[in-house]
Amino acid sequence: MNPILAVVALAVVSGAVVAVSARDTRTVLLALTVALVASPLLADPLASPLGLAARLVGAVLATYLLWIVARDRGDATLLPSPTEGSRIGWPAEVLVGAAAFVVGVAAHGLGAPAAGPALASAAGFAVAALALTPVATGRDVVRVGIGLLLLIDAALLVRSALGGTPSDVEELLTATMLVVLAGAVAALAANARADGTGGYAFADPPRGRARREPDAHRLDQA
Repeated sequence: MNPILAVVALAVVSGAVVAVSARDTRTVLLALTVALVASPLLADPLASPLGLAARLVGAVLATYLLWIVARDRGDATLLPSPTEGSRIGWPAEVLVGAAAFVVGVAAHGLGAPAAGPALASAAGFAVAALALTPVATGRDVVRVGIGLLLLIDAALLVRSALGGTPSDVEELLTATMLVVLAGAVAALAANARADGTGGYAFADPPRGRARREPDAHRLDQA
């Protein structure tokens, strides 16, 4: 086992654990940046400098778009907005990630010869397991968006484990996809934060239908 890849895999999984567990939005985005930046390094051999640079720039830009929404601009109308955080706590999230990591090592190649490292498969399975809960049960825009970004990152890790190092074009398309998704999440989060509640929660559906006064009025009888 390559010790450098093991450290990178640990950084990816640790970043994912913090990203789905913490409530402070700045901490969540920092952890997400660590996970997204370290993920393209889980390849043997590494991607070319051009492809690696595209992926790293895409990861940083994606998290920066979310940071623009989350940062405190000193506006009195926008209160500090924590995200939902984990409902089961970070120790349970660590156990989930560790169990999925072991499964990923055992399932390396999915029954076929694999061109990439087993640690990429392990990290991909772990990140996917951690991302499923916020995607399926998240009640605010940022938490669901973080889960979606991590789920895409997990798929890319498993792809690297199965197919080997991605090409420059694939890395560029991957970076573009991450930025577009993060931009959409940032736009939705900004609207949620500005709707008057000060948080990122999804808008509650209207309860019932407001009663409308009739347009026609009875004439006063003479």
